[in-house]
Amino acid sequence: MKGNIEGHGISRLSGHVDNLETNSKRVQLTEKTNANTRSMSTDSGVSENGGRTEGLAVRQYVRSKMPRLRWTPDLHLCFVHAVERLGGQDRATPKLVLQLMDVKGLTIAHVKSHLQMYRSMKNDENGQGT
Repeated sequence: MKGNIEGHGISRLSGHVDNLETNSKRVQLTEKTNANTRSMSTDSGVSENGGRTEGLAVRQYVRSKMPRLRWTPDLHLCFVHAVERLGGQDRATPKLVLQLMDVKGLTIAHVKSHLQMYRSMKNDENGQGT
């Protein structure tokens, strides 16, 4: 009986190896397809666990088609007034700031980023004074 179990285990193991080879072929096919649709570069280095990472595909950065928002002094002043009306930097939320500012073309992502920077700048100012 024991011989049958070991034999069965080996056959199951070889089945897993066959599956790995099939999956490997699928990955190679996918990489070839992706290479035809967009350019990919390779990177080599050492991963966190110490293994080599040569040949791994790294997706290229694609810049947004939307122009970058420039926070003018007037726009920043509007932002600061909205934050103050909401009770300060710690109580203000990006959604409420956006609603109070009521600026066409301004998104919640713009306000989130600016509020994060504003809070860190204020915390730096408070930390340096002590």
